Amino acid sequence: MLKLFVPSKAPSHRQARVAEEVKFLLSQHLQRDSLPIERDEEDNLLKPGAPITITHISISPDLRHAQVGVMPLGGIGQETVVKFMKANAWHLKTILSKQLKTRVAPDLHFFLDDHFDQADRIDRIIGNIAKSAGKKH
Repeated sequence: MLKLFVPSKAPSHRQARVAEEVKFLLSQHLQRDSLPIERDEEDNLLKPGAPITITHISISPDLRHAQVGVMPLGGIGQETVVKFMKANAWHLKTILSKQLKTRVAPDLHFFLDDHFDQADRIDRIIGNIAKSAGKKH
């Protein structure tokens, strides 16, 4: 991920509003399923087999960069989803530039959001601890 964001500082109200608008516009366009690039240079299919979920968006303070967390529904084909979204980033930015009411449209930087996997791992650890504590009594 890019180091453009100050982690100790909460996003401003404007950053939060722009992030929500970007998330809405990207989600709306992904539902239409009309992104132009579906294959890479080696003619491998990039189009994911499952719908894409936009899980999180962080906007830089100058509104020029956006980190977009994506995850395929069901977690199937995770690497393909990131490649697919990165290949179509220019197209999505042009759509944002036409529909956002900001001076510039943010550059989109996609990453695989693994928060769901981490939460599942923590749940399993807590479950194992609870089972082992229950057996001792």
